[in-house]
Amino acid sequence: MIKGQVRNLSELEKLSRVLVSLLQPNFYLILHGELGAGKTTLVQFIAKNLNLKEKIPSPTFNILQRYRIRDDYYLNHFDFFRLNKHDNLDFFQELTFNNLNIIE
Repeated sequence: MIKGQVRNLSELEKLSRVLVSLLQPNFYLILHGELGAGKTTLVQFIAKNLNLKEKIPSPTFNILQRYRIRDDYYLNHFDFFRLNKHDNLDFFQELTFNNLNIIE
């Protein structure tokens, strides 16, 4: 587990470059923080460093946004904020195999 504090957007962008070098299929990056802490902004920087051109909004209302990195390799951007322990996530499990998964 990596823990740390980011003080500004410049540091957040640097962190995204470090993380991109570590990301690979079947990787799960779990982001935890208060509303407005910069979780989605970090995902936007990661997407930029993966050369994705799509706009990356918060997936709060959709739970999942998928972005094709190449061929059958996707960035899955989850936001489980509205879920509770009784929600069934089996549907999403199949989508995570062999993809990059970021969960807020």
